[in-house]
Amino acid sequence: MNKKQYQVFLDYVEAEDKDNALTYIIDLLEKGESVRNIYEYFLVPSLSEYRCLKTDEEICIWKEHTRTSIIRTILEASYPFLIKSKENPIRKKVITLCPKEEYHEIGAIIANNYFSLVGFDASYIGANTPSDDILSAIRVLQPDFVALSVTNYYNLVITKRLTERIRNEFPDVKIIVGGQAFTHPKSLCQIIYDYKLDSYEDILAFRKEVSV
Repeated sequence: MNKKQYQVFLDYVEAEDKDNALTYIIDLLEKGESVRNIYEYFLVPSLSEYRCLKTDEEICIWKEHTRTSIIRTILEASYPFLIKSKENPIRKKVITLCPKEEYHEIGAIIANNYFSLVGFDASYIGANTPSDDILSAIRVLQPDFVALSVTNYYNLVITKRLTERIRNEFPDVKIIVGGQAFTHPKSLCQIIYDYKLDSYEDILAFRKEVSV
């Protein structure tokens, strides 16, 4: 990563200057920067490095939401570059989502875009998705994989119940998990899953494994 370029972008984000943050990233893409590098070295760090100072606690929530909104806009505006960068498709379908009560969706959107980038038929169906709606989507879309993104550790109970229902009703559908909630010790012991994927490299390796 070019640290100077990242710092320019971060300064725009921290100033809540959506227009210049977006224009800066699109300019980098037009000059040949890869979508993957934009995600990994600009967008993800700008989110993960956000820290709320004690003196700013009163405004932290809306400032975090504003930052998230900037990143979401960049993801949407840069999607045409992702389309041009897609690898040859494989005949595997994945749906990506956040379970009920999970509102942190940027990680899920990025993961879904990674799936799409490496050749999966990938669909993102949303944050805070009720379990019945998830099961309905599986029934209609008939995916090979369901990817669950969970940030809040306290949502693991809901996720556990959801994975049990998916396994019971759709035993052939494989379950993928990812997100900060699964960094907690023993968190995976609570969940029924087949794969844990945390990065682009994980998803690329996963493609190679399942496309054989």
